[in-house]
Amino acid sequence: MAATFRRAAGAALVLLTLVPAAGSASAAGVERMDYGGRPLIVYAPARLPPAGQRALVVVLHGGLGNADRIEAGGAEHGLNMDAAADQDGFLVAYVNGTPVTRNMGPQFLGWNAGGGCCGQSAASGVDDVGYITGAATMLAQKYGVAPGRVFVMGHSNGAMMAQRLVCETSFFAVAVAVSGPLNLDIPRCPDGAGHRVLAIHGVDDANVPVKGGVGSKGFSQVSYHSEAASQAAWRASGAAYTLRLVPGADHPIDHIDAALKAAGGQTVAEQAAAFFGLGPQP
Repeated sequence: MAATFRRAAGAALVLLTLVPAAGSASAAGVERMDYGGRPLIVYAPARLPPAGQRALVVVLHGGLGNADRIEAGGAEHGLNMDAAADQDGFLVAYVNGTPVTRNMGPQFLGWNAGGGCCGQSAASGVDDVGYITGAATMLAQKYGVAPGRVFVMGHSNGAMMAQRLVCETSFFAVAVAVSGPLNLDIPRCPDGAGHRVLAIHGVDDANVPVKGGVGSKGFSQVSYHSEAASQAAWRASGAAYTLRLVPGADHPIDHIDAALKAAGGQTVAEQAAAFFGLGPQP
């Protein structure tokens, strides 16, 4: 699957005249579909570059989250990329993990991000690397996404999953990870050379501490890797790892987003779009 697309050589902004979206999503709006037995949501803005020159951002919810709540502006609304997509002309896919607990219900989902994180998704050895790569490949073909212009971002467990994707595949070469390190027990990434990661982390995070270990407020009792360990693994891989610590913010992405706004900076969505080369630089 990954062989159908070249590794992203940076994330240079393609300067194109935006045209109305064509195909199954001919106007700004949401399309719901199924891939591999899991529902997913695609947001297509009213204007996009021509087919074959488009970009796609894949968004991964955190543990106990799901795609519907993000797209609807509920929990983890800092991950909602619809407004940035309208502004900058790219596609967004909100995808779903699998049930992360035995008894909390099917709407509470998670990812097998490695290092024991998290819950039933990890315990069952779910192949989320293969699933997400397959879903993104399908969407890229369906919507006319350009080779090397598929990006990934996530929060918490979803951030760890985003980092795993960039570590273990050549399909995803650029990620934005909020409140979640690379949690794989490896010294370097097998497919990490030349890849780029932006890590955004609240200084006061007590769920997934910046310095690693078991968080005092964490739902899972996983001992997480530190941001320093993540950076070391990425550097050993020949990849670029940018860490932005947010003072006065803890774990939830919406708290991080609020702290960034209060400081007069770009929101998480705006920082992600800029890092992917899709929106204005800070």
